[in-house]
Amino acid sequence: MICTSPVGMTWDTETRRGHLLITLTFLQLIAWSTPFPALTGSGPLYGPNDFVYVLNASTIQNMVFYSDRAWLVEFFSSWCGHCVQFAPVWKQFATDLKEWRSMVMVAGIDCADDLNVGSCREFEIMGYPTLKLFPKNAKRNVTSEGKSVLNTGEVFQRPNSMVLLKNNLIDALIPMFPQTLVAFNESFSKNLLTPKSFWENPEFSNGAQFLLLVYENSDSHAGLEVALRLSNYQKSCRVVRFNEKNPMYLRLSLDGWPAAGYISKDGTFGSLILGNNQDIIDLLTKAVIGLAQITQIEELPWSEVVGETHKGLKGSGGGALENYDNIPSNLEDKVSTEDLLHTVRNLLRNEVGLLQKIDGPKLVALKNFVSILSQYFPSDRREVQVFLVKLSDWIRHQREIENYKYLEKLNDMEAELNPWDIDMNIWYDCRPTVPGRRGYSCGLWRLFHTLTVIGLEKHEDTQILPAIHGYVREFFGCKECAKHFDEMVERDNALQLRSIRDQTHWLWKAHNEVNLRLIGTPSEDPAFPKIKYPSSEHCPECYIINDFDEGKVEEYLLRVYSRPERYMDKMDSDTRRNRKNMNGTASKLSSSSWMGGLFSLADMGIFMMLYFSIVLLLVFAYIHFKVARRRRYDPIFCLHRAWSKILKTSRFF
Repeated sequence: MICTSPVGMTWDTETRRGHLLITLTFLQLIAWSTPFPALTGSGPLYGPNDFVYVLNASTIQNMVFYSDRAWLVEFFSSWCGHCVQFAPVWKQFATDLKEWRSMVMVAGIDCADDLNVGSCREFEIMGYPTLKLFPKNAKRNVTSEGKSVLNTGEVFQRPNSMVLLKNNLIDALIPMFPQTLVAFNESFSKNLLTPKSFWENPEFSNGAQFLLLVYENSDSHAGLEVALRLSNYQKSCRVVRFNEKNPMYLRLSLDGWPAAGYISKDGTFGSLILGNNQDIIDLLTKAVIGLAQITQIEELPWSEVVGETHKGLKGSGGGALENYDNIPSNLEDKVSTEDLLHTVRNLLRNEVGLLQKIDGPKLVALKNFVSILSQYFPSDRREVQVFLVKLSDWIRHQREIENYKYLEKLNDMEAELNPWDIDMNIWYDCRPTVPGRRGYSCGLWRLFHTLTVIGLEKHEDTQILPAIHGYVREFFGCKECAKHFDEMVERDNALQLRSIRDQTHWLWKAHNEVNLRLIGTPSEDPAFPKIKYPSSEHCPECYIINDFDEGKVEEYLLRVYSRPERYMDKMDSDTRRNRKNMNGTASKLSSSSWMGGLFSLADMGIFMMLYFSIVLLLVFAYIHFKVARRRRYDPIFCLHRAWSKILKTSRFF
C-alpha cells in the first residue's frame, strides 16, 4: 500500500509538520527519561564578567611564578559565608585596579573545588579567605631550613577598609617597581631648574614624552595611584613625585600642598588646579590623558581578554542556580543521607586533608571527632560504618600524621569500601539557589544536629558537643565562623554540659543565634532565608505565643534528625509511581538498581530512550531507502501519519 499526501496539501507543509511532531516527541522522551531535576553544587563566587582572574590547580603556578607583574591571590571557599560576604569587596577591588594590570593582578582560586584542594594544601592555606601576595619575578622554590621548598607567597593582611587594602598593596609594590613608584627628594632635584633639564636627565623622563609632577607628603598615596593607573602608557607619560618643594615648583607657579604640574617634551608646561572637594586621583589621571593626547585602552573582564570563560569553576558566576521563585516556602524539613555523606567526605578530605601535619591539639580534636562519627553517624550501608570505625581506629594509634600518610590511608580505605556512593557534585536538601550559599555549611549544621540527636535518642551522655567544638576550632576553614562559634561556647561555658540533652538544646539555640546574625547578609540564600528554627510552618506546636516550647522542639529534632532518608530512593520511588500512572501498568522493579546494582533507574531511563530512538531511526531509514523511489510516496508524511496513530492510541504520550 502506498501512502500519499492528501489533495491540497503540499509536500513542504507536511514535511515541516512531520519534523516538528517528531522533534517534540523526542524532547518529551528526553524529559521523561530524566528521573529528577539537576541539583547543582555551590557554584563559583567570581564569573567571566568580573575583573578577578580565576586561577585553578593547573594554572596557578604558571601564572604567579616568574611573572613580570605581582599577583595578589585570594584563596577562598565557595561555601564559606565570610568568603561570600567578602566577594563583592574583592570584585570591586579588582574593578578599581583594572588599570594596574601591567603591574599587579588580582586573582582568586576556589579551594572548595576538589581539583584545587591539592594546590591550596601546597600553598599552606589554613583558613578562608586568605590573601597571598606573590612579588614580581617570584621564584617557584625557596630555601627553608636548608631545603628547597615551594614558595607559598606572603600572607597579605585583609583590613576592613578598601582604602587601606589599596594603600597596603601600593606600599608592597614600591620596591618591585622603583622606576615607576619611588619619589625623588630635594637632593635628587636641586639641579632641575628648567623644563628642559628634565629631558636631559633620563632618570626622570625614562623615555616618556609627557611628565606629571606631583608634590605631596611622603605618606601620601595619591601620586602613586595615578602612576599605577597610567602604567599602561609609560612610553607616553610618566608620573614624577617629589616630597619637597624644588626650583621647578616655583617655575610652574604652583601654590599650596599637595600640588601638581606638567611638562611636555614639546616645550609646554603649566600647573593643574586641585579642587578641595574633588577626587585628586581621578582628576590627575584624566588631565594627563587629555593633555598628553593618550588613546585609552579599554579594560575588559578576563573572559574577554583571554577569549575564554574562567576555568576550574563550575557554573556561571553570580547567576541563579535554580528559579527559587518556584520553590514553595513550606518545603519539608528533612535530612538526606546523601548530604551527610557529602559533608563527612568534604571535611575529611578538603579540610582535615589541607594540613601538612596533624599533631598536638589538632590530632586530639581529630581523634575525638572521628570517634564520635564512628559511633553516631547514621550509616545506612555497612561499608560506611566499617570505613568510619577503621579510620577512627587507625587515627587513635597515631602520635602524629603526615599529610601524605593520611591521604594514602583515605585512598586505600575508599578504594576498599567505597563509602561515598553519591554524586559529589550535588547537594540535595542543602542545595543552593545562588552560588556560594548553603551546600557544605548547611550540611555541617545538619551533621552536628544529627550526631547530638542520635546521641539523645540512645540516651547516652557522651561528650559529642566538645568533639564538635574541637573540630570547628582546629579544622573549619571559615576562621571567622570558627571564631564566633568558639566565642559562643566560651560565653555559655558549653563544654561543661554533661547531659546530651543539654548539648542538643545548646546546639539548637546556637544555630538560631547564628541565623539571627546572618539575616540580610550576602551569605543568605534568598530562597532559604535565615529564620527561627524550626519555623512555625514546620512545627506550629513548637511555639507558645512568641517563644519556643523546648519540649516540643526536642520532639521535632528527634523526628527530623534521627532518621535521615536517601533522597535518591525517594526520587526513584516517585518516578516509578508517576510512570505507573502514565502507563497504567505497575512497575515490577523491587529495588532502585538493575543487574546487581551496576545500573540505576536513571541509567535504565537513558537506555530506553536510546532504544526507542534507534528503532525509530531504523524504521525511517527503511521506509526512505526501500520505498521512496515511488513517485507519489512521501516518506515524511507517511511517518507522520503512522506516528499520529501511535500517539492517539498510547496513553504513555
